[in-house]
Amino acid sequence: MGHEGPYVQLRPYGGGREWDAEPSAVRHATQAERISVATAYANARSRGEVP
Repeated sequence: MGHEGPYVQLRPYGGGREWDAEPSAVRHATQAERISVATAYANARSRGEVP
């Protein structure tokens, strides 16, 4: 999402509350993680749980 001072600001895929993390603790999501999150988001949307 961005950075504030020495921290990286993160936000869940699809929106939500952001949080701060140490840059050394952050990594890119794996392909499997991205697919899992995208599938969960699509399923929630089909159930009307996501605007």
